[in-house]
Amino acid sequence: MNNPIERLDQLSLGELRQYFISLKPPEPGSMQGIMRGYFVGPGWLKKLWGPTLAIFGLGGWRGKEIDLQGKAVNIVLRKGSLERRFPMYFVQEDSHLDKKPGLAFRYQSGNPFPWNLIVDELRRIDEQHVMGMTLAEIGPLSRLAFPFVLQQKGSLDELR
Repeated sequence: MNNPIERLDQLSLGELRQYFISLKPPEPGSMQGIMRGYFVGPGWLKKLWGPTLAIFGLGGWRGKEIDLQGKAVNIVLRKGSLERRFPMYFVQEDSHLDKKPGLAFRYQSGNPFPWNLIVDELRRIDEQHVMGMTLAEIGPLSRLAFPFVLQQKGSLDELR
């Protein structure tokens, strides 16, 4: 089972957290272009991700687009069209999960609630895959992390 997404789907939420902590952050500038997003983890969690994101404006999430200046935006599929939603930027900061220096996407302050309180911490799996953990910076919820994987792609059409 060489596909990291299939491997991660076999892990519990706690095991996913431990796996994430074992990885190293990606180098700044190593992630750019189109990244296809995948929900990973136990079946119950994957079933909740889509409807939960839809409630908060990211229904149809397909991934992220990252530019050379370290800015990123989510890509969603709506009525057959790809749209960009909720801009963010890279930050180098200590992880909420293990306190080690890391790289994360921080949503810009002008985004609607809850996105203005969300951070996606990032760790490199291999050259094509990055694991993310989405955290809400809201009191005790900041210790609850939800996993996803980003895979390098060549074009927006690959997100359909």
